[in-house]
Amino acid sequence: MGRTPTDLAQALQTVAERPTPALIWRDGAERVELSGRVLVNWVEKAAGLLVDELDVVASDVLTISPVPHWRLAVLTFAALRAGARVDFTRHPEPDSVVHAYPESHPDDDAAAQTLLVVAEPALAFECSGPLPRGAVDFCDEVRAQPDMYEGLANPEPDSVALPSGVTHAEVLPRALELAGTDGGTVYLPLTEGWGENAALRTLGIITAGGAVVLTARPEDATAAVLDQERATRG
Repeated sequence: MGRTPTDLAQALQTVAERPTPALIWRDGAERVELSGRVLVNWVEKAAGLLVDELDVVASDVLTISPVPHWRLAVLTFAALRAGARVDFTRHPEPDSVVHAYPESHPDDDAAAQTLLVVAEPALAFECSGPLPRGAVDFCDEVRAQPDMYEGLANPEPDSVALPSGVTHAEVLPRALELAGTDGGTVYLPLTEGWGENAALRTLGIITAGGAVVLTARPEDATAAVLDQERATRG
């Protein structure tokens, strides 16, 4: 990789140098492939949306639905980039300032201050239906954000980043520890949904130079699909 990143920001800079695939999403016949450069561009834009438009500050709690979707993976990394604490749940506590969920799996009764709704089709520019009052359409709003995150504040190294108590300083080392690979493409079964372990493993694998395949459902990871992606099971 040329240099060894020491934190999430440096890891993303490293991944952004890659024109090769970093994240692959399969949902039935739909396939989305994001190069390292494109993935990080999404993360940077999403971080800008969280901070500049939704007023997320370091150590705020941001909750993300565990329903698998590649855009929720983007939002996870964006929230960590902004220094927020990320939790994975469909029933956030009132201290959550933003709650993100896919449009087809609404959490309208969420106690979060702001609902961030994610359109699911790969080419969607906005959600297909009306949103709850005060909710934000992620796909519609993120496009207007700068390509580079311009937040000036770095996460407090000792502040908690994830539900297990992993701090921001520990996110990247823990991710690389869990990666278990030195390259190649890895399929990560999300049997328990999108959560901390999946997020850390995804980050570790792509930082180590590999690619991750995520699927909407386990049955999307057929032998033919994994053969096409040249993916091993993680």
